[in-house]
Amino acid sequence: MMIQNYYESAYQAYPESRPLNEVLEEAERNARGLYNYVLEIKTQFMPDKNWEDMTILETGGGHGGLSFLLAKLGASVVNIDFSHSAIEMSKRLIEFSGAKVKAEIADVTHPDIQFNQKFDIIVDSHLLHCITGNADRTSYYQTLKESLKTDGIFVCETMVYKKSLFIPDGFMFDPQFVLWQRFGEWTPIRKILDSLDLESELKNAGLEIIFFYYYAHFAFVPHAQFMDLPTDILPASVRFVVRNKAE
Repeated sequence: MMIQNYYESAYQAYPESRPLNEVLEEAERNARGLYNYVLEIKTQFMPDKNWEDMTILETGGGHGGLSFLLAKLGASVVNIDFSHSAIEMSKRLIEFSGAKVKAEIADVTHPDIQFNQKFDIIVDSHLLHCITGNADRTSYYQTLKESLKTDGIFVCETMVYKKSLFIPDGFMFDPQFVLWQRFGEWTPIRKILDSLDLESELKNAGLEIIFFYYYAHFAFVPHAQFMDLPTDILPASVRFVVRNKAE
């Protein structure tokens, strides 16, 4: 299965008849944890900026729950995802709610991707660990660097490897820290780096780490089939903030 089809099938599972207010409420509810994290980071690193003056990009935003929450604060927000189904629904929710949000189809792993503006904050909606190829991750970091304002920051929460990681049937975890799922053929679905390797990757990409915190007991569920596992055999979590290195 192609990775594009993997995510399209997930978003296409939403029934067309479902009320838009329910879809919007669910999207915002699922984004509440990331939203609170962004609020904390903004207070810590951009205390003097007003939300009304800020431009924000949500990457891998799906239906855009985080974008809608941040737009309510007055920010100008763009939600991007490479899933046509996700962005189509996001646009319907924008029209339904009147939110100050734009939704665009975009693949951040494409080396030539460009936006017509730069952003104060770029927020990764749990996208980074879904990018499994090294070249694709390099392109993503380059996109971030080119899309941030001079004093802009990239805010991310991602899963990281623990030696006690459990792999159920139908999955495999390779020496490059990639989790694969079998759909008749093996498909790479997650990159679960060790936290030290993640730090090195960020630095090698030319990004300056200004916040990096490892949450050993804050588990990440990489797939629904991992849902009922104990937290000590699931990936851990890292929250980090980076910016472009000063020249």
